[in-house]
Amino acid sequence: MREKHKILIVDDEAHFRSALRRFLEKTHRVIEADTGASGLQLAQSEEPDLVLLDIGLPDASGLDLLPRFKEIRPSPAVVMITAFDRVKDVVLAIKQGAFDYLVKPVDLDEFEVTIQNALKYAGLKNEVTRLRQEVERLQGVGRMIGRDQTFVEAQMLAVKSAQSRDAGVLIQGETGAGKELFARLIHTKSPRAQYPFVALNCAAFSTEIIESELFGYEKGAFTGAKLEGKEGLLEVADGGTLFLDEVVDLHPEIQAKLLRVLEEKEFFPIGGTRKKKVDIRIVSACNRDLWQVAEEGGFRKDLFFRLSTIRINLPALRERRDDILPLARVFMEEFNDKYGKKFRGFAPKAEQLLLSRSWPGNVRELRNSIERVVLLENDDTILGRHLSFLDQDPGEKSPDPSEKLNIVLPDGGLGLEELEKQVILQAREKCGANKAKMARFLKLPRHVLLYRLKKYGIELDGK
Repeated sequence: MREKHKILIVDDEAHFRSALRRFLEKTHRVIEADTGASGLQLAQSEEPDLVLLDIGLPDASGLDLLPRFKEIRPSPAVVMITAFDRVKDVVLAIKQGAFDYLVKPVDLDEFEVTIQNALKYAGLKNEVTRLRQEVERLQGVGRMIGRDQTFVEAQMLAVKSAQSRDAGVLIQGETGAGKELFARLIHTKSPRAQYPFVALNCAAFSTEIIESELFGYEKGAFTGAKLEGKEGLLEVADGGTLFLDEVVDLHPEIQAKLLRVLEEKEFFPIGGTRKKKVDIRIVSACNRDLWQVAEEGGFRKDLFFRLSTIRINLPALRERRDDILPLARVFMEEFNDKYGKKFRGFAPKAEQLLLSRSWPGNVRELRNSIERVVLLENDDTILGRHLSFLDQDPGEKSPDPSEKLNIVLPDGGLGLEELEKQVILQAREKCGANKAKMARFLKLPRHVLLYRLKKYGIELDGK
């Protein structure tokens, strides 16, 4: 059986409220108030679907109270009631958000139609709000938690940048700082929100796979290709947003093809002879200073400028100390719900450990840490011993790798290229000639490492 709608009548005339109640209570739940103050109190506690609000109340004007009723969540529909057909009051009420108005004495047929329409409107409006909140929650946008000024300013810049359909946005920050979360925020708040949001981690695949993922291919384009061909992510994201994470790792050839897509809004699939048109916005992310990489020759400058019309720099979690405990509490509640636990807070020792850690993995590491505790422990408070898996001295920063080096330069001098070659050779010894491991060890994009291996004639047997 469908739950009855709840209607609040706010009117100082007892006989009028009584007449409306008798008419409505057959099919709806009815509550009453004879003043504006008591009406607001009931609206906040009872959350009515519809408010019938008299303009002439003894303690306040219904017109003055209307905005306060509209601020209540979930937002009720409001129908104004007046003893006189005063055009100015009616126009003002509609402008302030009233759904409709009724004039005393009320015509019952008109009253019934107005009530039905107002309830339908309130239901649709709140359903849209609920669905929007659910979409934002599923996309992670609801987790934008933080009072740090730099973080708040980054959010404001993201929301402002969302107003554009096409401007490239580059989000820079350490791993785990929330770059994809910001990309989803930009998409969700943009005119493209009704179209797809598609994400690709450019560091996760080889150049060949990245190319086929982005551009797709025609049937028979290469050995092993699907018989029916494959639609690329550029097509999948058509109309929406393409998020390129770790864009710094794109091979120069892919960079050139991507630049053409941005300039001409068209591309050729692999093995294709017919151009395909796309209308997308690209939001990219990088955990390094992409301009510095471009200055060093590791990224195309023309593509950099296309991608970075707006640049958003995200602070590391260690730079937003005041946000650590609020975030931890939100994650605790999230995993309480997920795992059926009843943690209520953090002991002082646990809070001290959380605040003293440098969190190299940023918000992602904090979230994973809280999940581990909630999953494995069964107390009602997160204790210091629950976090013993964290580093023993978490507040200390890792020393700068350069401080560990003890390079002895010969008296006759040493060319930088020779020094670079020796570093690569030593990395080969440490990583067992594995190119992927070497690239990570030297903190270089894979294609940059391959270029330097070729430059110095260093051969590897590994992958």
